[in-house]
Amino acid sequence: MNYSFQLLGTLVNGEPIIKLPPKSISLKSIEFSSEERAFYLKLEADSRQQFKAYAAAGTVKQNYANILLMLLRLRQACDHPVLVKGYYAEAVARDSLEMARQLPREMLMNLFSQLDTSLAICAICSDPPEDAVVTMCGHVFCYQCVSDHITGDDNLCPALGCKEVLGTDSVFSKATLKSCISDGSDDIASTSSSFHVDECSIVQSGYVSSKIKATVDILNSLEIYHASEAENCGGDYSDKPAKAIVFSQWTGMLDLLEFSLNPAFLQYRRLDGTMSLSARDRAVREFNTDPEVTVMLMSLKAGNLGLNMVAACHVILLDLWWNPTTEDQAIDRAHRIGQTRPVTVSRLTIKDTVEDRILALQEEKRKMVSSAFGEDQAGAHATKLTMEDLRYLFMA
Repeated sequence: MNYSFQLLGTLVNGEPIIKLPPKSISLKSIEFSSEERAFYLKLEADSRQQFKAYAAAGTVKQNYANILLMLLRLRQACDHPVLVKGYYAEAVARDSLEMARQLPREMLMNLFSQLDTSLAICAICSDPPEDAVVTMCGHVFCYQCVSDHITGDDNLCPALGCKEVLGTDSVFSKATLKSCISDGSDDIASTSSSFHVDECSIVQSGYVSSKIKATVDILNSLEIYHASEAENCGGDYSDKPAKAIVFSQWTGMLDLLEFSLNPAFLQYRRLDGTMSLSARDRAVREFNTDPEVTVMLMSLKAGNLGLNMVAACHVILLDLWWNPTTEDQAIDRAHRIGQTRPVTVSRLTIKDTVEDRILALQEEKRKMVSSAFGEDQAGAHATKLTMEDLRYLFMA
């Protein structure tokens, strides 16, 4: 599947005001290994059975958050099994350990229960939280979503109607709370999630998943592709190194990819919402100016609209999002005013998984937005999954 776009903005007398180099988007379908496939099929079967139970009881709407969590796990399994295990979900908020030790055990248990429920939803992005944390005031967030409010000037809790001041000592991970509950192992066990995964070789951070292998192969072939593209387009890009932005929705996936970039001798920088503004600026500057740095690892939540990354002429999307506008905005970090080279985009998907159905859903939502007169209304609708969407994603 390929698309080519030659212009940006409006037309005057049939001609674009601003011309951009061509942009080609390709869908790269990847095969699971046999071990990954077995892991995914078990997870999918369990999720479908649970969804059917909700449907039979007429409680799909009441269990919307839990269904999103099941969907999240299926999508993460397409990237790397270790993400489903939650290897990284307890690696945040270490600075708050000292404060947690001073809190009453009852308060620790209450905060822990906020994180341990399957109904937990990030108060900023409205998704099941990645690297979940709970504030002293009892609000749950993705760590990446709330990090700006911990380290930046705007340090008030972003939950609606809350004005509590946040700091590194007032935001707690599940691991921090668990370690401070002295003799509450029975209480914790009784409230812990019922989802478990078998310990096996693929559920380890050292395992290189099929998507990571494909990504490293693409990155290693960029120089060859870059030279071929320049020849086809009649351009001379020999003075500019081929650079790529790799996007993922999960910082844990970026962590796992880093393990494979180091042995491949690929120099990279990283940009995600947990970094300070100065660290983000430095990463962007070095990626744009240092010819030795050829890869930028970036989380979708950190790729804001004003970010200029035209040093890159390749974009790799490690995972799919059901709202296609989110992906379009990520791609536009490289394909924008100031870009002088053709831009290639690789969207990586795993065959015969929920990602196939997400692709079909994206096309439907793209048509809905483009055909609507009220763009804002359509765009807002496209970001939320309907009951029909969920039924299709689990049961198709």
